[in-house]
Amino acid sequence: MDRLSVTFAALAVPNFRRQWIASTLATTAFMTTFVLVPIVAYQLTGSYAASGFAAMGNGVGMLFLTPLGGVVADRFPKKPIVLIGQYSTLFVIAGTGVLIATDLITIPLLFTSTLLSGATFALTGPARQSWVAELVPGRLVPNAVALQQMGINIAQVLGPTLASVAVVAFNVNAGGVYLGISLVFLIVVPLNHLLPRTMPKVVERRSPRRELADGFHYLRRNPRLRILWIFWLVIVICGFAIQTLMPGILDQEFSRSSDEAVLINAIFGISALAINLPLAGLVGGRLAWPLLLGTAILMAVGLWMVAWAPTYGLVLILSAVAGAGRSGVMLVNQAIMMSNTKPEYFGRVMAYVLVAFGLQSITAPGWGIIADIIGGRETLLLVGVIVVGATALMFLGWISTRRLPLEVGTAAATVANAEPDPGPAPRTAPSPAYSPLFAARVAPIVLMEGQKPRLAIPGGD
Repeated sequence: MDRLSVTFAALAVPNFRRQWIASTLATTAFMTTFVLVPIVAYQLTGSYAASGFAAMGNGVGMLFLTPLGGVVADRFPKKPIVLIGQYSTLFVIAGTGVLIATDLITIPLLFTSTLLSGATFALTGPARQSWVAELVPGRLVPNAVALQQMGINIAQVLGPTLASVAVVAFNVNAGGVYLGISLVFLIVVPLNHLLPRTMPKVVERRSPRRELADGFHYLRRNPRLRILWIFWLVIVICGFAIQTLMPGILDQEFSRSSDEAVLINAIFGISALAINLPLAGLVGGRLAWPLLLGTAILMAVGLWMVAWAPTYGLVLILSAVAGAGRSGVMLVNQAIMMSNTKPEYFGRVMAYVLVAFGLQSITAPGWGIIADIIGGRETLLLVGVIVVGATALMFLGWISTRRLPLEVGTAAATVANAEPDPGPAPRTAPSPAYSPLFAARVAPIVLMEGQKPRLAIPGGD
């Protein structure tokens, strides 16, 4: 029971609990469309590259607009920003569903829908993600961020599972799934209306260009954040390559319907949820960085195993390894980054985190082109090699930064500075004035009290 209370500590805060439910449901809708786009594109063209191109619209919108979304998140209340984004997403998902259901969808229209979806996410995603840090006490920020990532993984289970049941079991086309998933916003929007209108930590008004530059300089100047961000970019770009490749691999290697890629994504989500439960209670401690490296290696091994699998049944089983690794490394990386970010930079740092998804979508056609040339399995093996190389460099970066002081004002520094509760005093304690034991215990604390402002806080591991 103690372990569960640590894992789900932030959910005890009512406003965070409401935001978490709304965010998880909204992400379920987004994840469902995310896995359907390459399937619809592949069915229209039979090409790996077309699958990547259709998804590239997300990347174009996110890459260029997400930094601006970070500035907006740090300057304005987050509630109206999030609500605008959810109304817009509802319109895009429902509209795309109508086009698919009426057989009017084309690759350019599919690209346009992902472009609009990506632009909406870019402008409102940083506010939605950084809002978490304003709804919980500072000491719960790492846990809240981990639970937010867990919500994303729950969405990865719900979205593809609902899609697979609808498509495979009930023969509902992708358009029907789009229309059905849009109904979740009937729950999402009212929940967010119940949340408080929190104000940003810094309300000074400066030009968006200057604040964008300031946010990037903050990220670049902090060695720990810098290496985490670069590693995050590689992990996201490589981790979601399987989304582009899997419809073609199932069709060309196993003579299975490309629709069954939704089953692979459902397995990814289930394994992600399984690994997130223990990780959520560990990301705020000393094991965070070793877990980051370990889950990255697990992801690479899982990708290799899927690429090697000789049968469709083994692909289904081994996808769980890749899914657990991908989700684990993303959860830990994001939790460490937010824990080491000052509150006034939450929105902008989260914006640069979300830029990775834009880059992933833009590079998706590249994976498709490589797969059209050398094959889907071989491309997946290549992705695993890149992840291993990036993990080795991340290990060297961790070694070089682990002894650097934690930045004052961050959640990581708050946790490191927290003094343990001494507990109740002994019932028969002797008078402090005459107790050598009391003096021995208190003297170091008294001496350190005056030195605290000058002491560097060790941390980083």
